[in-house]
Amino acid sequence: MSKKLWELEDFIEQNQRRVYYQMARLQIEEEKEEYFQEGLVAMWRAYENYMPDKGPLATYMNFQIRNRLVDVFRKSMVEKKYFEQLGHEQNVETKSGNYSQAHGKKISAEFEGGGDPQEIVEHNNENDFYQFTTLLTDKQKVWFHCAILEGLSNQEIAIQEKVSIEAVKSWAKSSKKKLRKIDWNRG
Repeated sequence: MSKKLWELEDFIEQNQRRVYYQMARLQIEEEKEEYFQEGLVAMWRAYENYMPDKGPLATYMNFQIRNRLVDVFRKSMVEKKYFEQLGHEQNVETKSGNYSQAHGKKISAEFEGGGDPQEIVEHNNENDFYQFTTLLTDKQKVWFHCAILEGLSNQEIAIQEKVSIEAVKSWAKSSKKKLRKIDWNRG
């Protein structure tokens, strides 16, 4: 059996329903034109690469169209998730509920119970800092200063102090534990 040579326009006119059929099977509702174009390209490539001894052309075209549409759909879903995540991260950075502004600096509100950290940090004087951190070790004080006063993340602190992120997490955990024991209302 030899290949029948068709003109592109005739070929599309006679076979475009295959693309619409596959789109309907895959329940593609959004961006129909983009998927239709991808289906047409897949159909034409299937026609060009068709080997008659391997089976019927119609079956091969349907297979190629469907697989191409699935690939494009998956790719668009990955891109969509990526952009959603990117938008979410940007939103968190600009409107995070874990940070509040005090005197132009970001202040982390990481303590559960035990008073309002914003009130504590707003004192902005070294005696107050010393008073609230007397129970802390030097490394815990570094975490308190960087995370609470400067608003740095654990990863940023780890880079700044040239230690592992696990070490910084350990400082944070033990600092929080000690700071929760302080009577925040004295004073």
